[in-house]
Amino acid sequence: MNETTESAIVREMTEELGVQVEAQRLAFVSEDFFEYDGLKYHEIGFYYVITLPEAHKLYDEIEFKGLEDNGKLIFRWFSLDKLEQMEIYPVFLKKELTSLPDAKRIKHFIQK
Repeated sequence: MNETTESAIVREMTEELGVQVEAQRLAFVSEDFFEYDGLKYHEIGFYYVITLPEAHKLYDEIEFKGLEDNGKLIFRWFSLDKLEQMEIYPVFLKKELTSLPDAKRIKHFIQK
């Protein structure tokens, strides 16, 4: 509570990777409506463009483990041209991540 989404992504990345990232800008807001275990949900997601410190060692790693849960969460870099063959959620990210560098405004997606 009492934490902005921008502060939360910076804190979460520090907790998960031990790296102080910088939140550059908010890129997407996503509203997802779905049912799970018989309950209806309305999830709101905020997606930020973030950067690691320049020349950080993680830029050289293809795959690396998170710090929490004894490294159960595995992170991996992928080139943008591989997105079409991957299963990615929310689905709008497949298209939108390829045009992210040129985007100048926050995009809002509603998925039912």
